[in-house]
Amino acid sequence: MSTPLRVILFARPLVQGTVKTRLEPALGVEGALHLYAALLRYVVSVCQEAKLGSLTLAYAGDGPGAALVALGEAHGARLVSQGPGDLGDRMARALGEALEAGVWPVLLGTDLAGLKPSHLTAAAAALRAGDDYAFAPAEDGGYGVIAARRLDPELFTTMPWSTASVMNETAGRLAELGRVWTRLPSLYDIDGPEDLPRLEDHPVLGPALAAVSHVSSS
Repeated sequence: MSTPLRVILFARPLVQGTVKTRLEPALGVEGALHLYAALLRYVVSVCQEAKLGSLTLAYAGDGPGAALVALGEAHGARLVSQGPGDLGDRMARALGEALEAGVWPVLLGTDLAGLKPSHLTAAAAALRAGDDYAFAPAEDGGYGVIAARRLDPELFTTMPWSTASVMNETAGRLAELGRVWTRLPSLYDIDGPEDLPRLEDHPVLGPALAAVSHVSSS
């Protein structure tokens, strides 16, 4: 019997003024929240379409908030806290807890407008083929998806998170550790106003952006 998979989605509570704040100059505070909510729903739908296994929504902060709880209930997702620490601490904790539970984790973020089910199914296939890890690099130099059969703390400590060197630094550390890993197709995410034009032709997020832009300009 193959090892089961756990999809872990890192998310923030849907609270105005705390999500996608870099988009606020273009969309306004309310618009940034609505677009983040659309991104979150889109990524959840992709996770479900991939049909890898159970879905966990791992929330940042003290509590998930009512909207995130409702989303989890609607999709049969388990909600857990990311816990304290920087991004590396929280990612390592989520991966480690899954591995200790006897499942292989596939961890991803919520702003991945370029995510497709094939990113996730390819990550799962890499693990089942015996790779230690699979990564989907982001076009900005980070990565949006990590799947793991093991946990090497070296991949998550003293990492320059939120910089263009994260994926390259990670690849170098994987080589030093002698790990076998798969580089999945790159994807794009939505960070700032300069990324918004890419959503215009998106079949799901394009209409969401148009609705938000209409409201913010009225």
